[in-house]
Amino acid sequence: MATVAAAAPEHIEAMEQVEGEEQAARAAAAAAADDVDVPTDAMEQVGGDESAPAAAAADDDAAEPMEQGEEEEATEIDAEEEADAGAEAHMEASEQAEEEEREEVHAVAVAKEEAEAQPLQTVLPLGRVKRIMRVDSEIKKVTAEASLLVAAATELFLGSLAAGAHTAASQGGRRTVRAAHVRAAVRAHRPTADFLLDCLPAAAEAAPRVARSGSDGAAAVAEAAVPKPLPRGTRRIDGFFQKVT
Repeated sequence: MATVAAAAPEHIEAMEQVEGEEQAARAAAAAAADDVDVPTDAMEQVGGDESAPAAAAADDDAAEPMEQGEEEEATEIDAEEEADAGAEAHMEASEQAEEEEREEVHAVAVAKEEAEAQPLQTVLPLGRVKRIMRVDSEIKKVTAEASLLVAAATELFLGSLAAGAHTAASQGGRRTVRAAHVRAAVRAHRPTADFLLDCLPAAAEAAPRVARSGSDGAAAVAEAAVPKPLPRGTRRIDGFFQKVT
């Protein structure tokens, strides 16, 4: 028993010594691990310091295309704004031109309505015109509108005939319009000559030529003064303006 009790403390001390050695070994291992980690951190720090300029350069390279793209977008936006402004100006000019055209059309329409609203007036007496129209046996009745239109057409025809006679007199160096000038104006317009030339006296044109012929001038003038016989069923135009008894 005494031997067992003496051996027990020695065994406990041996175990404690082994545990102490193990703790010392773990402490040494931990210290060695700390010593190894410190250079690793230093290396990581050095690597980070070396990679910082490269990263900054990469950021700069990436920023340049982005800035260039933003400038191109801004240029495109400015071009679109200028195009929109030009389109708006063109639309405004077109609208203004259309408005002016509408105003002109409206003014022409108003002037036409005012002209149509004014009554047509003639210088020729409508009663005499109506009686001349009723000379034709086939015409039984003449309305007021018909006589008014015929009177207006007659005035236009007489104005054209007078202008032609004045032109013929001016071309001949004359200030006085004579029957010969009227005949020349009628001859110049074929439709008028077809129905009016035979009704105009030709003595006024033949008289000056006969006056130079000598002693037979009086006989020639008298012969020229005799009117030609009219075709059957026709009347002289001046007969329409003579008072019917």
